[in-house]
Amino acid sequence: KHLGPVPPNATVVFEVEVLSVSKGPRTMEAFGRMDLDKDKSLSKAEVKEYLKLEYEKGGKSRDDPFYEKLIDDIFYKNDGDKDGVISAKEYNIYQHDEL
Repeated sequence: KHLGPVPPNATVVFEVEVLSVSKGPRTMEAFGRMDLDKDKSLSKAEVKEYLKLEYEKGGKSRDDPFYEKLIDDIFYKNDGDKDGVISAKEYNIYQHDEL
């Protein structure tokens, strides 16, 4: 039935059905998957490879300029000592949604 608009100060209840729940990787698990050469630091190439795989897995493949811009932003925010890699310590201190 359509009863008209909801009056001010009324309580609206929504029922939501959960279709699936999955646990995302813990921070260091994701770091370990990105650290392809196991040197306990992430190079731009390693981060790019990880991002490409994740975007492709989600069905949203992007072009190289997209990844380059994203990687520049990630390293700007996370490479605290500006040595060109993100160490395990820097990765734990700073969080980036894409990672």
